[in-house]
Amino acid sequence: MNPATLRAKQMNKRKIATYVIIHEEATRIEIASALGISTGTVTNIVTELIRENLLYESRKTNISAGRKTTFLKFNGGISYILCVEISSKDDLILSVCDLLGTRLYHEAYTVPFLITDDNPTNSVLRMIIDIVTEYLGNLSEDVREKICAIGVSICGMVDSKQFVDIPIYNWKNINLKAPLQTASKLPVYVENVTRIKSVYEMRWVKPQEKNVLYLNMSPGIGITHYFGGSLIEGHTGISGEAGHMSLNIHGEKCYCGNRGCFELYCDQRAIISRARALLTESNRNDLFYDLAVNQEEPVTLDLIAKAHSMGSLAIQGLLLETAEYLGSGIANLYNIFDPDRLIISGLGADFDSFLINAATAEAKSRIVNIFGRDLNISSAHLKGNENYKAVSAYVLQKQLNILI
Repeated sequence: MNPATLRAKQMNKRKIATYVIIHEEATRIEIASALGISTGTVTNIVTELIRENLLYESRKTNISAGRKTTFLKFNGGISYILCVEISSKDDLILSVCDLLGTRLYHEAYTVPFLITDDNPTNSVLRMIIDIVTEYLGNLSEDVREKICAIGVSICGMVDSKQFVDIPIYNWKNINLKAPLQTASKLPVYVENVTRIKSVYEMRWVKPQEKNVLYLNMSPGIGITHYFGGSLIEGHTGISGEAGHMSLNIHGEKCYCGNRGCFELYCDQRAIISRARALLTESNRNDLFYDLAVNQEEPVTLDLIAKAHSMGSLAIQGLLLETAEYLGSGIANLYNIFDPDRLIISGLGADFDSFLINAATAEAKSRIVNIFGRDLNISSAHLKGNENYKAVSAYVLQKQLNILI
């Protein structure tokens, strides 16, 4: 087989496998129709994928004239992935998932990620690596042997050389991949959490939507930009730091050194911080004050959502103010990129839809050529506590190039 024919075949194999993964199950005819590949080619490739144990026939249904339709599924259990999440809350979360993101085991550890004179870089890295390798060592042999790779989600920046910067933890140009790969003896993929989540969300983007933005609001605020199906990474590989564009040039100083940054008004920590600032005597008759002070419930996004659903005027005002800033940020993104679709990954709270709807209305009032443009904005599929699914999807995308 000549190289061009082989490349075309491999591309079709990945397309077919990816289609089945996204749709959970599909028939040969559906695949051929959706991907524009001949039925004969699909049949031959599917036969090969079944022989390689990547696809299997799951069920059959009767259709007209008594014929049976066979559905195909991807074999997610052929290998496992160790998903590692370095969160913005000093949590190191480890999850063993199959290739489809089904979580089989998980454990969370509290790790002092902040680099200081008393807790230097080597100490932090050693703690992380020791926890990961010990966790792997404690898994049963049959599980451990099926793990094909480690995916690491970072609440910071990862450049094209896989070096990590996490400003909130004083991480600067740190190589986590190489020592973890050496210690675990497994392939390691390290990436920014926003990019990892966006890989998962791109599964549901329509083929005709070529210019797509994904806006992640927690932790921090970041975007990913896909054009023609490809991620735009930037010169150094760290494009997408939209959280540090100024919405108020005279605003509060951000840890990045800038003032009035997007994420100072709209990310999870900012909303919680501003909610706490509402707990003053002037709001003592408000429902939120009663819940947080009189009933001593901790101030979290869930409490803010609860107070909002109960009619707290203080929280209503907070969310409308947040929506103004979010709408301003969205308008800036639309004016710069003019995307076919903007996907917003919310805060995992019940007020998400209220906030996004109010922000969309605000953005519509601010965009250029207001009467000639529609804002195609949708909420993300991924829930706030499901990052392991995104890490699995990210690693699977890498592994498909090896498996197929």
